[in-house]
Amino acid sequence: MEIAVERVFTKEILKRAAGLFHVTVEEKPLGDFENYIFKAKGDNDEDYVLRLTHSSHRSKQEVEAELDFLRYVAENGAKVAGPLHSKSQNLVEEIRAEDGTFFFASLFTYAKGEQVKGEESPYWGNAYFEAWGKAIGQLHRLTMDYPKTDYRDTWEEDESGIVNELEDEKVKEVAAVLMGEIKTLPIGRATFGLMHGDIHPGNFHYDEKELTIFDFDDAAYNYFIHDLAMVLYYSVLFTPWTVEEKTTFARKQLQVLRKGYEYEHRLADSWYESLPLFLRLRDIGLYGTLQKKFKGKDMPDNFLKLSEELYGRIIKKEAIVNI
Repeated sequence: MEIAVERVFTKEILKRAAGLFHVTVEEKPLGDFENYIFKAKGDNDEDYVLRLTHSSHRSKQEVEAELDFLRYVAENGAKVAGPLHSKSQNLVEEIRAEDGTFFFASLFTYAKGEQVKGEESPYWGNAYFEAWGKAIGQLHRLTMDYPKTDYRDTWEEDESGIVNELEDEKVKEVAAVLMGEIKTLPIGRATFGLMHGDIHPGNFHYDEKELTIFDFDDAAYNYFIHDLAMVLYYSVLFTPWTVEEKTTFARKQLQVLRKGYEYEHRLADSWYESLPLFLRLRDIGLYGTLQKKFKGKDMPDNFLKLSEELYGRIIKKEAIVNI
């Protein structure tokens, strides 16, 4: 979390947020990278997730638009951790911080299942990859009928916001050319729309049969192929494998992923040829996010190593896998 946000987030704000949704929370957050995430319990001893989003990250209208989309896909059969109303029947509650900024509180159901942590998980394999693809395809099928909102960004607005804050001119130049290439891709109802955008294992649980997806904070208008690229990207990002080993794995994974995806939705073969563009774009987005989050702070060694790897690929204009 950025230093400016850490300074104004207090136990009193957390207590007020919990009270508005009539839950009790564990003091240690589940996550604090872009939002503060806490596990919560209701009177019925049911598990929930309480999230607090700072106004420097999202406006209230943006959070409301995210939750409306989440509500829509949940009501239409998607396996997601849906939003819940506060005691005042609001999906978003606004809490003022001491400096005049705001935190926006939201409550969600707790996703059934567990996080699949790479190769060491007994679930890591074809059945899991197929379920992953099916869940993504279902969201893409549903989003085609969702009304347009002005309160969620396009991929270009999101990426430009990250790139514009970069200090490295070389990365900025590479990003500009890459984004120009992506912008030449055709936009159609069956290939582009509002979507999650970040369906990696940290944003869903798996129960041996299906995924329950959460954290729609990055929901934006993007090309559907982007979501499939993210599966390949995050499946190999933290592995110790060589590029060749990562590529071999990704090619096999894509076959199974696509099988699951096509139960729900189909993309023309030509879209899969654009995967390297989106893999490279994620390197730039992740690199920029790390630079922003640790600005003015010491970057931990693991993030420093990752940042150096990202930078190397960006400058060489290489994707994480050759697919």
